[in-house]
Amino acid sequence: MKALFGTMPDGREVYAHTIEDGDISITVIDYGATLQKLIHKGTDIICGYDDLEGYLTNGGCQGATIGRYANRISGGKITLDGVDYPLERNNGEAHLHGGSKGFDKRIWNIEEGVCAKCGAPKLVCTYTAADGEEGYPGKLEVKVTFKITDGALVIDYKATTDKPTYVNLTNHSYFNLHGAGNESALDHVLKINADKITAVDPKTLLPTGPRPEVTGTAFDFRTPKAIGKDIADTGLAYPGYDHNFILNGREKETFGCHELNVAAVCSVPERKLTVLTSMPCLQIYTANFLGSSSYPFKGGAKQLRHMAVCFETQYEPDSPTHGEARLNPGETYHHVTVFKLS
Repeated sequence: MKALFGTMPDGREVYAHTIEDGDISITVIDYGATLQKLIHKGTDIICGYDDLEGYLTNGGCQGATIGRYANRISGGKITLDGVDYPLERNNGEAHLHGGSKGFDKRIWNIEEGVCAKCGAPKLVCTYTAADGEEGYPGKLEVKVTFKITDGALVIDYKATTDKPTYVNLTNHSYFNLHGAGNESALDHVLKINADKITAVDPKTLLPTGPRPEVTGTAFDFRTPKAIGKDIADTGLAYPGYDHNFILNGREKETFGCHELNVAAVCSVPERKLTVLTSMPCLQIYTANFLGSSSYPFKGGAKQLRHMAVCFETQYEPDSPTHGEARLNPGETYHHVTVFKLS
């Protein structure tokens, strides 16, 4: 189902596309290929806005598809084959989420359809990033497919380039499993299959090099615990998690034709969310800066710090500085993340 969602300042129309199957329905809007609703058994479990104005005037990338490179890159540049490409420092000294006009702020083309193999409803979102857009080399053809099947939302990411570049795509939805308007996610019980994290500078959140073990720290979620239990002990200037967990890969699950890492399991009495991914890492962000805007969320809900948690499957932050996460012509970037609900 397709419906007008709003109009951009330049007159372009933005549409909302809704598909459903069983207990799950989703709505994705053209602006940012943004997951605007994720409804499970009648309850919307992601934060967001009722109108386009909310997405245009507030930060936080609510539900958006992030690229060309999710998370932070240091140094204000990337280097490929000895050539430096300047990048905007839009987060202190870091380049964050593809720049101030990353994929989350672009208009995507979205087509509704049905999976030929399994008959599952899907939304196919495509966008072409020009060579040099936000400083990145290479014309990048991106296809992100949202599919509902077997009690899960599947997000399938593909990209190709005509020049060497760096790519790291993710979704930035803010989950509250009680319901999108609930005031806190700190009671959510979380398990993460990671033995190590990426150490970061507490002020810049840029990686400092070490990958410390989580044992005996606030970052040890190998045994399930409430998100809020140790949230004051993460070393940041404010209570919160905004850290990359390096998945240990010991627990796998086959979903469809993909063998995926069981990255995280998050639960409340009403439901359980299992995050599966082909990516090597998972960023946990506990909505530490919500509350700085008075703009209401869906249904008039007030924005509050720690009212949600993000599960951003990804490559390690700042990987391009080390020559990692590179995509070459003739190759296909292809990763899958599954949000399975029960």
